Amino acid sequence: MTTIEKILDLQERDRRLRQLSQELTDIPARQKLVETRLQQHRDSVKQAQDALNHNLSAIKQVELDVDARQTRIRKFLDEQTKVKNNDQYRALDQEIRSLRKQIREIEEREIKLMEEGEILKARVDELKESLSREEKGVGTDVEALGDRLSQISSERGALQAERDEMAKDIDEEWLSRYDRIFRNKGDFALVPVENASSCGGCHMRLPPQSIQDVKRATAMVSCSYCGRLLYWMD
Repeated sequence: MTTIEKILDLQERDRRLRQLSQELTDIPARQKLVETRLQQHRDSVKQAQDALNHNLSAIKQVELDVDARQTRIRKFLDEQTKVKNNDQYRALDQEIRSLRKQIREIEEREIKLMEEGEILKARVDELKESLSREEKGVGTDVEALGDRLSQISSERGALQAERDEMAKDIDEEWLSRYDRIFRNKGDFALVPVENASSCGGCHMRLPPQSIQDVKRATAMVSCSYCGRLLYWMD
């Protein structure tokens, strides 16, 4: 196996290692998105429940208001049986009429509140069901991401060991130069000459002398534009 072939094999593993490292970086962000999605559902349930609780409190207050006025009506009715003249009787009767009118208005408001409450209750039930489904989905996603983290760690360890072993069999000068370029470029350090005339990395047209040097493969040849190492692909 030539040095070029050895470096190509090494590069393949380095690219895979870089992909795995990127995925390791991405997984926490994906986990955060999953958690955010779940929290948004929980917030929606809480907001709907708060609205329902507010509605129930308003209904309770309406009932208390009605009870208070009914108590006053009973008091005035009792007083009517004890008054001494018609003016006092009529005054109490007017109070009673006013209170009964207020009760009718309050009860109309209570009906509207109860109708709103039914809608709010249905919304809370719907969101709770959605949250339950989301929690199951999130649980599955979190488990899958955890499994993937474990797989990546295992694959990275094995691949790194294999890569280190392969590197021992490569000329130190070639390896050093390759490593430096790969770290700098992040994608390919060793690329073919494309269409017998261009760099396979930056796609710029190469000088004829560089092409001839690559064909001879007697020394390392770099692209004069991007600095990547070049090789001739038959």
